[in-house]
Amino acid sequence: MGKDNCVAFEGLKLQIPPDRYRMHYVKVKVRVHRYLDGRLAIFHGPRRLARYTADGQLQPPELQVVA
Repeated sequence: MGKDNCVAFEGLKLQIPPDRYRMHYVKVKVRVHRYLDGRLAIFHGPRRLARYTADGQLQPPELQVVA
């Protein structure tokens, strides 16, 4: 794929949003995980970079609650 922070997966183009850990993910090996309900997520090592609906729409980040 091009140098645009996107991953091609089964006909979908998944945009990786910016984060505080890296300036970009161009040429970085990532893993796409499909859940049983069809949702998708992109991981870089153990860290989840983004999650998507089954049709490839980016989902907002989850709020972390610290107890």
